[in-house]
Amino acid sequence: MSTNSVSEILDIDDYHTELKKPGFLVIDFYSTQCPPCKVIAPFFEEIAAKTGNRDVRFFKVNGLEEPGTAVQKSAEVVWWPTIVVYNDGKEVWRGKVPNPPSMQTIKDLGKFLDERLAQ
Repeated sequence: MSTNSVSEILDIDDYHTELKKPGFLVIDFYSTQCPPCKVIAPFFEEIAAKTGNRDVRFFKVNGLEEPGTAVQKSAEVVWWPTIVVYNDGKEVWRGKVPNPPSMQTIKDLGKFLDERLAQ
C-alpha cells in the first residue's frame, strides 16, 4: 500500500503535462512568504497521504517566483493559498484559504475528494 507525496511543479511545461494526464490532479498554489500557506501545508500533505487518494496526483506551485508565477497565472490564481482540483484536465473545484487561515477549505477539499472518488 503506497501513499502519495506532494511534489513541486517546477515549470509551465510540467503543469501542462500533468493537465493532459487522465484522472484527478490537486494543486496547492502557495508562497513561501504566506503564513496561511504554512498553516495548511501539513493538512494538505495529510490529504495526499490518505489511502483513498492514492490515485490522485498532488502538487504544489510556488507562485511567488518564476516559473511558478507563470503557472499560477495560467491557472488564473490570484490568492495564496488556493487549492485547485482538476479531473481529466478540467477544473472541477477551487478553494481559497482566508487570512487568518481557517481549516474549512481543507475540510471541503477532503469531502470533495471523498465524494468524487467514491463514485
